[in-house]
Amino acid sequence: MPSISTHQKTQIRALIDKDEKIAAVKLYREITSVGLKEAKDAVEAIMRGEAITPPAPAQVGEPDAFLENRIKRLLAERKKIEAVKIYREAYNCGLKEAKDAVDLIQADMRREGYSNVPSMPAISNDPFAENTQRNRRFLILVFAIVLIFLAGVVFFFLAGNGF
Repeated sequence: MPSISTHQKTQIRALIDKDEKIAAVKLYREITSVGLKEAKDAVEAIMRGEAITPPAPAQVGEPDAFLENRIKRLLAERKKIEAVKIYREAYNCGLKEAKDAVDLIQADMRREGYSNVPSMPAISNDPFAENTQRNRRFLILVFAIVLIFLAGVVFFFLAGNGF
């Protein structure tokens, strides 16, 4: 990311002096490639007369495999907002850049058929957690057996009384 030149600082200052804060924020974003909040905070600091330093460049290079797996797991759990937040924090980028990157990861997951998505552990951390679907099937089976037994008993007593 390029640093802010004296000319660019003058342009931002001129927009602030004309009471065009939004235009100043836009210009700061174009120059520094930061997110909206960071640009707004920087322009407000300039308005207060504080010296600003452009943010450090975002991380460049090989994506972190652990981070990518964590993002994929969150996407598989349908927690896209949390995945975007984690990406933003890790790569120090704006919301749009993070959302676009997470969208690309999600598109790769679709193309791969979710084959590389880390699965959740088969056993939960709670040793007393119950498999409710299996328990439900068992209860239905027990209920059906009890009904059949009761129907047999009722039939036996009615048949014995000359019904």
